[in-house]
Amino acid sequence: MSFLFGQKKSPAELLRENKRMLDKSIREIERERQGLQNQEKKLIAEIKKTAKQGQMGAVKVMAKDLIRTRHQITKFYALKSQLQGVSLRIQTLKSTQAMGEAMKGVTKAMGQMNRQMKPTSFAEDYARV
Repeated sequence: MSFLFGQKKSPAELLRENKRMLDKSIREIERERQGLQNQEKKLIAEIKKTAKQGQMGAVKVMAKDLIRTRHQITKFYALKSQLQGVSLRIQTLKSTQAMGEAMKGVTKAMGQMNRQMKPTSFAEDYARV
């Protein structure tokens, strides 16, 4: 149904949009991870304070929460790494596409030069020398 709403986007435009979306997601994940690390620091301080007061039941609950928070931080690191890998792959595709476009231009130029130079007569002239 994309033909109803305008032209198809070029591969370069699609790659650019997807890379921007991935970069935005990476920034959001990084922000969330930093928030969780701040929460972890606060939780550690609260656990120490509660332990000094002798409330071991509350300390156990907070310790479980601390473990969950640390697991989430680890998951965010893994997710960020995966997204960066995909972003790198997109960048590689973009570079490959640009190289293909450049090669297309070079091929056209070489074809025009061959038509202008007439390689058979050039070879005959070169053989005479």
